[in-house]
Amino acid sequence: MGTRDLLRWPLHSLRRLLLTLAVIAAAVVGLALLVNSPKGEGDPTATSEARPPAASSAPAPRPSPSSTPSLPTARDYDRAIETARAFVTAWASHPTGWRTWYAGAARHTTDRLAAKLASVDPGNVAATKVSGRLRLTDTGASGRTEVAVPTDEGTVSVTLLEDGAGRWRVDDVQPGAQAVN
Repeated sequence: MGTRDLLRWPLHSLRRLLLTLAVIAAAVVGLALLVNSPKGEGDPTATSEARPPAASSAPAPRPSPSSTPSLPTARDYDRAIETARAFVTAWASHPTGWRTWYAGAARHTTDRLAAKLASVDPGNVAATKVSGRLRLTDTGASGRTEVAVPTDEGTVSVTLLEDGAGRWRVDDVQPGAQAVN
């Protein structure tokens, strides 16, 4: 089968044309998800209403969590708790303007969560402040921990990952999650 025959094949019938277009569309979408998401995992929560941050307000790219992190110490977990506090304080604040809110919250996050925050309306964040003592709720995995953060609108569960440079970054936030010890 020559190149000419290969190019004619989709035009032979409407069904072949639609099949060819569907395969091409699926390949383009799959490639886009692979290129734009960490570790090749697509983000099913992304919406078409996402507002990409302006270049001047976007946080600098951060290293991915280390694949071979050292075991965290109690001091490391103190830093994780402080990062969780700083993130939830910024996330729950309601400054004037989306860019100000985004810049404050995203500077404490992984690139994955920063991309999700790009589609969040800060007016939908019910909490306005951290209201109590934070506590570690999961330290089972090396380089990963969860912190329960009490706010004026209930507890927020924050998942943090340690990057290769020893800094903790928020990778997920779940308002109203039931934190377990």
